[in-house]
Amino acid sequence: MNKTTAITDDTVIIRVQGSAEITWRTQRMVSLGADAALAAQIADSDADVHDIERLLKAGCPLDLAWTIVRPVDKPPAAAGAATESGAAEDPAE
Repeated sequence: MNKTTAITDDTVIIRVQGSAEITWRTQRMVSLGADAALAAQIADSDADVHDIERLLKAGCPLDLAWTIVRPVDKPPAAAGAATESGAAEDPAE
């Protein structure tokens, strides 16, 4: 199964399960201290393994580094943003 992610209009990243890239990313994360399940999850994500490595070298724990660089499917709604009905949400609710 291919995973395709458009980065810009001109750049597309394609990750193939079992590819050399996924294998390297998984092995790299295990060498940095991730268990096999977390390493596989990171390897199959759009997270930059080098960013995780830099955070670890700066003293950041692995779980926090993963939280920081983990790709987000949907950006969080801005506080007070209009809802689907068009009304602003009340933060006090």
